[in-house]
Amino acid sequence: MNKFKMAIVCAVALAALATDFLQFQRIKALRQENEALSQENGALQQQVAQIQPLQEQLARATQETGDVSQVRDLARLRGEVARLRAQTNELAKARQHIQELDQRLASAADAKTRSTEALQAAQAEAQKGQNANACINNLRLIDAAKQQWALENKKLSTDTPTMDDLRPYIGRGPNGDLPVCPDGGVYTVGTVGERPTCSNPAHVLP
Repeated sequence: MNKFKMAIVCAVALAALATDFLQFQRIKALRQENEALSQENGALQQQVAQIQPLQEQLARATQETGDVSQVRDLARLRGEVARLRAQTNELAKARQHIQELDQRLASAADAKTRSTEALQAAQAEAQKGQNANACINNLRLIDAAKQQWALENKKLSTDTPTMDDLRPYIGRGPNGDLPVCPDGGVYTVGTVGERPTCSNPAHVLP
């Protein structure tokens, strides 16, 4: 009986020892794990400490990059504005040059028109003088034919021939054409003693 009790006590003691050993092992493992975690935590903190300056540098770099980008955009926009202003100035100069050319062309056209009008007026005046001279020559022919008709037919100065009477003495032979005023005037033969006249007042024998 005593041996049995001793065996039970020994078994309980061994069980307790085994339990204590297991707890010790567990605590040891937990301590090791805690130390490992502490080491990892320290390493992470070091990495965080190393990363934080890098993040600050990155933030500053990003800000600086943004500022540089803004500066570049601003410079690009200023250059674009300067280029557009230069183009606008060139266009304004071109428009002014075109306006000056238009004015010159208009002046030249006016001068040409005036010159043309003056030339036409001079030509008309010259034609007018030529027509007057031609008409006056016709009046001389009529007057000469009238004098010849009077001599051959023994007519008096008060006798009045007709154009048909004067036809043989005007032009070439008896079928000569009768003279006509270039300006459409109408001839009046008149008497032998009178000078023939034209209905155009500018056509007068001198």
